[in-house]
Amino acid sequence: MLKRLAILTLVLIVVFAMSGVLSAQENIKFGAIAPITGAFAGLGGDTIDGIIMALEEVDYQVAGYEIELFTEDTAGDTGQLLSGLDALETRDQVDVILGPVLGGEGMATVDWATDRDIPIIVTYSAPEDLTMRERRDNVVRSGWTGSQVMFDFGEYVAEELGYESVVIIAQDYAFPHDQAGGFMKGFYLGGGQRVERIWHPVGTDDYSSIFATAPRDVDATLVITGGDDGVRFVTQWFDFGMDQEMPLLASANAVEPTVLPEIGDIAIGLLSSMHFAEGIEREEFITWAEKYQERFGQVPSAASEHGYVAARMALQTIEELEGDVWDRARFMEVVRAIEMPDAPRGPFYLDEYGNPVQNVYLKEVQEVDGRLTNIVLHTFEEVTQFGPFSEYPEWYMDLPPHTADFPPGTQKEFFELLPEGFFD
Repeated sequence: MLKRLAILTLVLIVVFAMSGVLSAQENIKFGAIAPITGAFAGLGGDTIDGIIMALEEVDYQVAGYEIELFTEDTAGDTGQLLSGLDALETRDQVDVILGPVLGGEGMATVDWATDRDIPIIVTYSAPEDLTMRERRDNVVRSGWTGSQVMFDFGEYVAEELGYESVVIIAQDYAFPHDQAGGFMKGFYLGGGQRVERIWHPVGTDDYSSIFATAPRDVDATLVITGGDDGVRFVTQWFDFGMDQEMPLLASANAVEPTVLPEIGDIAIGLLSSMHFAEGIEREEFITWAEKYQERFGQVPSAASEHGYVAARMALQTIEELEGDVWDRARFMEVVRAIEMPDAPRGPFYLDEYGNPVQNVYLKEVQEVDGRLTNIVLHTFEEVTQFGPFSEYPEWYMDLPPHTADFPPGTQKEFFELLPEGFFD
């Protein structure tokens, strides 16, 4: 009798244990990581909203499974990012991670992912090396590289505007370095001869000394900054009458929709480029933007769209896998093959390194229906993260990463680095 009772007890233990395993697998778990508080809370909040929008569209269900969403706040701090990634992996046991958002966070995430196999779809974080020199098998992204959206802009400025020399004034960290590097490479190929660079710390309040010492023997200035710095720079540029001395060009962050109301009408006419614009004349974008504004009460940003698209990439992958998220190698194989012709920003697919090949838009700030808007003037189609060097990816990755001093400051010096036969 005791023996039979022991056997029955053992069976019940096994049954309960198995039911626990099954219940753990009833839901598919998404982890989202972004700066929800702190100086970059706007970008992080937009990213999370985009993810939520994508999940609400499918009523938090995919391939017959319920979806649970777990979020972690980085507050823009790398240490907190790593703690959040650990929590998503071990405490919440998520099946896929969406994020992070900031540049430094992206590279820290790549390092964290080195000895792990959990799938990661990076959203807004834009360092080149995330999908270049430091790429990982389990990491792709839904967004961009900082240089990817600047190659064609640089070429346009040289070829179409006829500028031969430019001074870049920019915040001194990795993302503006990438943006400047992409612009310079395209500028040189388009016929530009010389680029000067002035770097300043994040949080600069007064640009008067920079304006006073900036070179005047150039054809234009390009500002690569964002947030409060961008508002202060553009405002002071006009306050100090610099617009009377030379034209001003902008990076996308300097004229993003969240800062345009603070800058005001002086921003009208500023040119920039990006793979996202709130004035995209595309049915998929217009419909999505209207739904986003109705749901969250604000105009969507690029970060919103990247969060939305990252979630859709995960959903599309899980549908194809019929819910089998536990074969992580297969998950990454499927997500890397994704094509998304109906993405709000425009059609894209991933290159072999895990970065979108996508449209880049030449934009101009205009007033439309009483609101300042980035209107698309021209579309550069199927731009890769290597830009005009897409046939030479290994050569490109053998070059030094973009820094405060690289690429070199003249066309002649840069052309000496080009691969043999480039112009043939």
